[in-house]
Amino acid sequence: MAEARETAIELIAQPLILPCGLTLPNRLVKCPMQETLANPPLFDPPVETFENLYSQWAGANYGLIITGQVQVDIRYLSIAGDVVCHDKALEEPHFSKWKRWAQIAQSGGTPCIVQLAHPGRMSPAGAGALDKVLGTPRAMTHEDIDAVVADWVRGAVVAREAGFKGCQLHGAHGFLLSQFLSPHTNRRTDEYGGTPDKRLRLLQRLVNEIREQCPTPYCLSVKLNSADYMAQGGLGQDEALEQVRWLVECGKVDFVEISGGNAENQSSKLHSSFGARSLLTAPKMSESTRIREAYFTEFAERVQGLNSDIPIQLSGGFRSRTGMADAIASGVCSLIGLGRSAVLEPTLPRSVLLNPQYDDDAALAQSHAIKGLWFANWFPVQVVGKGLAIQFFYHNMRRLGHGLKSDPDASIPWIVGVSIWETLTSGVLGNIQRALASWGGGSQVKGD
Repeated sequence: MAEARETAIELIAQPLILPCGLTLPNRLVKCPMQETLANPPLFDPPVETFENLYSQWAGANYGLIITGQVQVDIRYLSIAGDVVCHDKALEEPHFSKWKRWAQIAQSGGTPCIVQLAHPGRMSPAGAGALDKVLGTPRAMTHEDIDAVVADWVRGAVVAREAGFKGCQLHGAHGFLLSQFLSPHTNRRTDEYGGTPDKRLRLLQRLVNEIREQCPTPYCLSVKLNSADYMAQGGLGQDEALEQVRWLVECGKVDFVEISGGNAENQSSKLHSSFGARSLLTAPKMSESTRIREAYFTEFAERVQGLNSDIPIQLSGGFRSRTGMADAIASGVCSLIGLGRSAVLEPTLPRSVLLNPQYDDDAALAQSHAIKGLWFANWFPVQVVGKGLAIQFFYHNMRRLGHGLKSDPDASIPWIVGVSIWETLTSGVLGNIQRALASWGGGSQVKGD
């Protein structure tokens, strides 16, 4: 008698033990999404608003929660409102905020790790401690590189001491690590550039030095691009595959998240999908036909060919229970990353995906498309670039942080108008910089 095939809900509900020994209760991961709720001058974890926001994710039955970006250098934020792990983070009154954040995020029993990042040349005007554009990005000196490595290691240690289960290094989407990994941005001719192996060296240093300070059971993850989709000289899939190969063979990384694209170029499926309505009906699972719901499935299939036991998280594009289950059943990934859906429907795993009261046909995230993207054409590219689409999700995370529900019908013109009104009524010049920086999403740059 043939063995019964696992159902879709059984597949995504399976626990997973990571190499470090951390047990994830299921395969659904809340992806890092920048909350934009921290306040100057030091951008500590904003405990009051995080109480509202993270308590929803904590009670949603995710298998793992990854925080939004935490910047490791207060001079360079990706966007105004990023949390910063500054050099006083282990001191009071700052450290108690970190510990409280860890408690809130893990109050439902789901483990949480901190995403650590540095925007490099993607840091816009007004977003960090510096208040002006620094001009054309320059090559980092060896002293600069040593300092930023120390900053990342400090971030990993702060996360551990605060009670988080580990950290993730953000090496995708055009931020500093991916700038080193991509031949488009890495024009160095020293030991950190010039060849694929040398472009990987900064990431290797970070993995090795963080693991030395934070041995297992601390969880260490890396988020990488499948490609950066730059028109000329960008990171291609062949080189990206070799970067993943090193990570899964080095023996120091617990899982790798696969994404793609660059904030300077919106041609990847992830970045070009904001205006397209997501699924209206769930696809059917079949033994003969793959669903391929995620944006970067093709690259994940190439990673599958490495035959590694290190779990792969695939993020971007998942909307249905069957699409997620199909990806796991095929072996193309072990973990399912949910980002936009986690903002629009914070309790999606508990309320729908893992809820047996919903059959497979109905178990999917709400269909949605961002309204008013035409409004981006009204702004000079050098100020706002193409960063307005992501503002929809920042806006809704701020709503969640202030105890409100997400508003799927909010349009880009409305969001920009609300931001301008808040700026005018506050009368604070710094908020004008904050608004411009957040609308730009990194289109103006500082030297890295």
